[in-house]
Amino acid sequence: MIEFAKRLSTFGNSFSIHFLLILPDNPNHGSPLCSSYLQSLQAQNTAFQFHPLPSVEPPTTFNGSIEFLSLRTRSYMPHVKEQLLASPSPITALVLDVFASDAIDVANELNIPSYIYYTSNATSYALMSHFSCQKEENNPKDNLKVEAICVPGLVPIPLTCIEYLFSNRKSTFDKWFMHYGRRSNEAKAVILNSNNYLEKTAVEALVKGTPLAPDTKISGIYPIGPVISSDKNKSQEHECLKWLDRQPMKSVVFLCFGSTGAFDVSQSRQIASALEQSGHRFLWAIRTPSNEFLGFPTDGNLGELLPRGFIERTKERGLVWPSLVPQTDILSHEAIGGFITHCGWNSCLESLWFGVPMVPWPLHFEQHLNAFQLVNEMHVAIALELDRKEGFVSAKELERAIKCLMDEGSDEGRSVRKRAEEIKLACRKAVEVGGMSYIHLQNLATELGRQGVHRLST
Repeated sequence: MIEFAKRLSTFGNSFSIHFLLILPDNPNHGSPLCSSYLQSLQAQNTAFQFHPLPSVEPPTTFNGSIEFLSLRTRSYMPHVKEQLLASPSPITALVLDVFASDAIDVANELNIPSYIYYTSNATSYALMSHFSCQKEENNPKDNLKVEAICVPGLVPIPLTCIEYLFSNRKSTFDKWFMHYGRRSNEAKAVILNSNNYLEKTAVEALVKGTPLAPDTKISGIYPIGPVISSDKNKSQEHECLKWLDRQPMKSVVFLCFGSTGAFDVSQSRQIASALEQSGHRFLWAIRTPSNEFLGFPTDGNLGELLPRGFIERTKERGLVWPSLVPQTDILSHEAIGGFITHCGWNSCLESLWFGVPMVPWPLHFEQHLNAFQLVNEMHVAIALELDRKEGFVSAKELERAIKCLMDEGSDEGRSVRKRAEEIKLACRKAVEVGGMSYIHLQNLATELGRQGVHRLST
């Protein structure tokens, strides 16, 4: 959202942008990257203002992480209202993460237009909007026996890619998924971190409103992506980057699974075996899973996670890094030739921005949908066969995918590398002056400017 705000602020000096922050009660439940990022912004004397909201008691009764986060965020709504009422300046708009969409009620009460900034892709938003506005008797989510889900305006999506939505009609995730879909449709508009080139079918369908029920009003749609970090991290002396400087161009496959992705000993050793047998150079960010609820992985215990002698045997062509790495800087390095990723949308966009083809290894939720799109719609990735319930991938299968992605003689690898370079150029053109994403953001800025300020109700 900060990167989006940076872009928005370039359309004039009339926007004063304030952030209301919900901070984790437990430091282990918040990514260290967030804290360091905010500190770097403050050091830059940014014009943005940050307002941490007072802490609240976390929920004690909940079913799973999604419900915990949803209930906890909802409990902050009184503080959101207090902060808005205390603003010394009139407010033009309230921009919300989808998990904070209950703040639409606060915005309506105070006569403030509300917008959703949706950080995942357009297709997942279209699915959420579609199923949340279906009448109960027409909702195809009970006892599904089909292989693909057909939503008006979208390509058929294999059920295996979105089973997280359909495994249990009365599941907690289903409840909140539907809730956020309904609330998002109430916003004045939805801002998407995507564009017409990346997801032409989904974006056009949302603009036309075809995924929604006939009597449901579509929100305004602003596809402004890709929105990724605009600043180079101050990590040029990082050991991973120094090591990459010594590697040939596009010779290294990079493995990184996000801020929450980590594997147990069994899976980690399968990965090690695949890397060793593939013969390719690699950079692997490896971490140890957390045993805490909502806890983030800790630094990787290499002695436990890796086979005996692995590092010594591969030291001439591989680097294993047991903690967080500067992912954006690594993906931008000329030595990187491929990316094995958990398919978080931010990671997908960063890889596409730098023209790096992928092997998708989805772990949670809509990451399976992202993987399907990378392979079947964007054609920038090599498919990986995995057990979708356990997320397990065999050494043999991963070795096959690495070779397919990285081998010079692989026709499929050559095809995805070429396509990734095409999308890289298209993404950069989209956000340049006159590009599709630029125009949508310009239109949003114009809309916000025309709205003027709104008197707060009391």
